[in-house]
Amino acid sequence: MLTLLQNNKDLQISELIFDLIKEQIILNAISTVINLKIPDCLKDGPKTVEQLAKKTNTHPNSLSRLLRMLSSIGIFTKVKETQEEDGHERIKYGLTPTASLLQSNENNMLKNFSLLLGRQSFKRSIDDLQYVIQTGENSFKHINNLNIFEYLQQNPVDAKIFNEAMTAMTSSQVSSISALYDFSQFNTVVDIGGGQGLFLSSILKDNSNLTGIVFDLPYAIESVEKQQIQHMDSSSNVDNNGILSRCKFISGDFFKSIPSGADGYIIKNVLLNWDDESASTILKNCLNAMNFSMKSNQKYKKNNDHKIKPKLIIIDMIMPENNEISFGNLLDIMMMILTQNGRIRTKKEFTILLESCGFEITNILDSSSTSDPMSFLSIIEAMPKPISD
Repeated sequence: MLTLLQNNKDLQISELIFDLIKEQIILNAISTVINLKIPDCLKDGPKTVEQLAKKTNTHPNSLSRLLRMLSSIGIFTKVKETQEEDGHERIKYGLTPTASLLQSNENNMLKNFSLLLGRQSFKRSIDDLQYVIQTGENSFKHINNLNIFEYLQQNPVDAKIFNEAMTAMTSSQVSSISALYDFSQFNTVVDIGGGQGLFLSSILKDNSNLTGIVFDLPYAIESVEKQQIQHMDSSSNVDNNGILSRCKFISGDFFKSIPSGADGYIIKNVLLNWDDESASTILKNCLNAMNFSMKSNQKYKKNNDHKIKPKLIIIDMIMPENNEISFGNLLDIMMMILTQNGRIRTKKEFTILLESCGFEITNILDSSSTSDPMSFLSIIEAMPKPISD
């Protein structure tokens, strides 16, 4: 019996080691074929290794072994053809639906995050996890000599890949968030740290009564304006549902102030980047903007029914209380690596943080209850605590 238990334990350890090696190699392999544009080369049909090696200027035997491995896990197809001339078999590789997602014209999480995590600035930071554990400092700054936001401002190639990864993630989450929360209750919403404006534009598209403000750092707003808000309607020049006319882009620093005048304040995937002290500054600035909105509206509106009663909508991941492996646990380690004490918070930690900043939670909605497998965010609705006279 003891021998059997020991054998089972050894088998479990072997499987764990195999999984660790497999995941690391597969990520690097996918990033490599994207950079070499192998999926683009296969767009018009299967090709031999020799044809692909010539097109991509790669070593045929090494490329063959890479494609063989990726075809074994369903990234590419491996097709054997018999040559009429000599009757010998010839192997060609072709696209699968998964490989099609890796083409240059595709914008999805698989492609963009594979590219992002394959960049040396991110890859070396992840490899330096021991430094984080020993010092409590983030390894991204240790490796790259700049914090992640400074680095992205100075490295446009990495910044483009990072922004595309964030946009792809937002695209995958929009439908489940919109289905879970009613944004039509608001008149004006501010997307704090809204980046490219994709999330806000989706809300405006679904709610024709809404106006919105994307609030972010100057370099982010300048980038969006140069692209002429291409994410809002990339298919034509038509202002679909009046989105462009209902959206403003305002630059600023949420550590200093946040635009007032709205009744909905959205903070999506922002607080996880910051420690509690920094997150408190953002939340308190948000509270100041909301209180100013209420006072200004009270001054000009005599009818109480028209008073602005703003709500704070935090869209973020909540760390599960149980000890099971989750995306939250994995992302929490990434926050240690990439940011200075950013973290995935538990429900209790969010409650303490918000109450200390003058908010009370009115509702928590869990998007993981939806049928969307990419839904791992929760929606926390909060309002300013009543101010006693």
